[in-house]
Amino acid sequence: MANNDSPTPITILWATQTGRAKACARRTIRLLHSVSHDTLASDIHTRGRCAFDDIDFLSLGSQQQQQQQLLILFVSTTGDAEQPSTIQNTWSKLLSKSLPHNLYSNVKFALFALGDRAYGPDAFCAAGRKLAARLVQLGARPVCALGYGDDGSLNGGVFADLDVWLEGALFPVLRRDNAELVVAEVSSGSVKRSMAVVEDNLPYEVTVIQPSNRSSPYNYNGEIQEWQQREFSQHYCKYFQHGCPTTAYQYNDQLGRTTQQKSSSNIPNNNNAPLLGRVTVNKRITADDWMQNTRHIKICITQSMDKNPPTTPGNDCQTLPYQAGDVATILPSNPSTLVDHFISVLPLSIRRVANATLHIQHTPNHSTTTMNHPWPTKCTLRGLLFHCADLQSLPEREDLFALSRYCKMRHPEGKDQRNKLISLSETSGAALYGDYIVREKRNWADLFYDFDSVRWEEKRSDDRDVAGHSNGEGRKLTISDLLTLLPSMAPRHFSIASSPSFSKLESSTCNENEAGFEIELCVAVVEGDTPRGRPYVGCCSGYLASIEPGDTGAVASDAGDTVRLWIHPGSFSKLPLNPLNVGQGGASSRYFETPVMCVGAGTGVAPLRSLILEREAQRMSNIGNASPSNGIGNGDDDDNILVFGCRKRSKDYYYSTEWENRADSNRLRTIPAFSRDQKHKLYVQRALREADDGELIARHLLERGGAVYIAGGSKMARAVKDEIVEALGARLDGGEKDAKRLLNKLKRKGLFSIEAW
Repeated sequence: MANNDSPTPITILWATQTGRAKACARRTIRLLHSVSHDTLASDIHTRGRCAFDDIDFLSLGSQQQQQQQLLILFVSTTGDAEQPSTIQNTWSKLLSKSLPHNLYSNVKFALFALGDRAYGPDAFCAAGRKLAARLVQLGARPVCALGYGDDGSLNGGVFADLDVWLEGALFPVLRRDNAELVVAEVSSGSVKRSMAVVEDNLPYEVTVIQPSNRSSPYNYNGEIQEWQQREFSQHYCKYFQHGCPTTAYQYNDQLGRTTQQKSSSNIPNNNNAPLLGRVTVNKRITADDWMQNTRHIKICITQSMDKNPPTTPGNDCQTLPYQAGDVATILPSNPSTLVDHFISVLPLSIRRVANATLHIQHTPNHSTTTMNHPWPTKCTLRGLLFHCADLQSLPEREDLFALSRYCKMRHPEGKDQRNKLISLSETSGAALYGDYIVREKRNWADLFYDFDSVRWEEKRSDDRDVAGHSNGEGRKLTISDLLTLLPSMAPRHFSIASSPSFSKLESSTCNENEAGFEIELCVAVVEGDTPRGRPYVGCCSGYLASIEPGDTGAVASDAGDTVRLWIHPGSFSKLPLNPLNVGQGGASSRYFETPVMCVGAGTGVAPLRSLILEREAQRMSNIGNASPSNGIGNGDDDDNILVFGCRKRSKDYYYSTEWENRADSNRLRTIPAFSRDQKHKLYVQRALREADDGELIARHLLERGGAVYIAGGSKMARAVKDEIVEALGARLDGGEKDAKRLLNKLKRKGLFSIEAW
């Protein structure tokens, strides 16, 4: 029996690193409407659909919130069983011991956790399980069992698990407790569909305010881009601010890093406009005949987008511009060839105004959501597609379902194409989606090209479809529709491979006549061929690799290939730098009180290089370039140890000359693992296990009181951590239980950290 009270408001939140949790949220929102659309769709009150850090999550439990609330939460696990970036700010606040135990007494929640069982039972869905436990501690009540989504599940991965959870756990509870929310049945493998489920009230109103006869708003050969032009720059700047990481550093007019002040408001402000830089070095560091193209890229940062270039040459600020181990978040642009191709597969009515100036207004009455990202309020469509739309991303299943309503039934293939898009979006069509989208890397331009009935326009004198209404024959695709469908450009994260102190010590600055600072990146270009021979290139890695190094005296705002980025703390923010007290080390040649072991593979070497160079800079600034008197290699006098894995010494041993020179001067001990230089595979975990006759790990952590930092792929990081636990467990009385307890203690002190992806 339905309640007579007003419907319980639903707030839908996600925490995601790659977008998978957001995709689950999108599917759930549609199914919530779909299963009750015939009779009670208007009673479903979803008032919020966004990432955790997009709202003040603590306010949901404030005393002003008298009405009962239902939260439907989707939480991914990333790295070393950690919370993803879109919830880290909220998670740190939730851990505060000062929060009252009844903070969320008026809140009920359902939580679907995403993970991969391949990483072991402790790490599987750890972030979601931790959040659920914390919410219960603060008085919230779960309405159903926790849902678990496994990437490795058959026939659909996490989406197959999601449908089982919705049908078997969440929807039955909603029907029982809040009949006005969900009333229809959900059948296994099939959900009642209605094309009317998709909102007709689009979140954007687009007006052409200045037609253009130009074939293109820019020449792509290094000239100023649209986002840099005076007419559009402030509008793009406000849009770019939405990509700013929550913990990004703030800089003053002279590019000095200032004390970060976290605002209680989530509205973008001038303090999180991107920094602007130009590429001064872009060189390949793998062998020319090697399959992987990895680049060493140096970026000179000279100003913030919302500020004029600094007037004082050099950076006299005492505070370093960033810290060793920090992360650069890059906002890429699409290649011009892709933009041109995408425009060519749009309807003629849109192609005609591709270069016209548009005014884009976000509909104020539209449901509060970040599901549809606000675009620049003034731009051209071509400029938006070039800098703001993630055209190279793989369309999600819900995107395919949303696109199906634009297939024209009067087109010869319209009905078949609509049915195929719907089939691709079904969980039962997971294999088809995997073959068509995932394995063949089909992006948005490919999708519009293959389903040509979407762009088909029939010339009719009585055409009433021009406003975008479907009339049962396929909705006309307008610019407003297009902006609702397309995903916003997602920033990409790269660990910084340089040290601010080392750069300062080496006088490595942008230019002696200007202010600014440099960062260095180690970027592996994502490229290859699909099973059917279709070439593909990663969006941001391809973008960075394509930039030609510019003149060191150029101004970033006037350069065609200006890089937009933010800098924020990474996982290694507590690097030990205290020197060894006089007499504490006896005859030891060590300089630091705490020795450091860095373990990584591939481009995981980037943050590890930053840490090693930072410690080297600290040592050099105090005692100069003098080499330690004792030899390195016995494990007792090593300040820095690098355990690095790659395939071949001669092909992809990143920064090998640098490591060898430091080893020769007794400043670094290297333990390489080249997996393909011998018949048997040798990975970093094995090299670490066998070092010093199997005693290195225990000696480093238990006897020398050292720190360990691990960076690279998630599976590698998990394997290395398991080796450490096993080695410590063999020496500790409590076995692996005591080993894990010790690592947790070191983690709290910042002496054991993992940065995995």
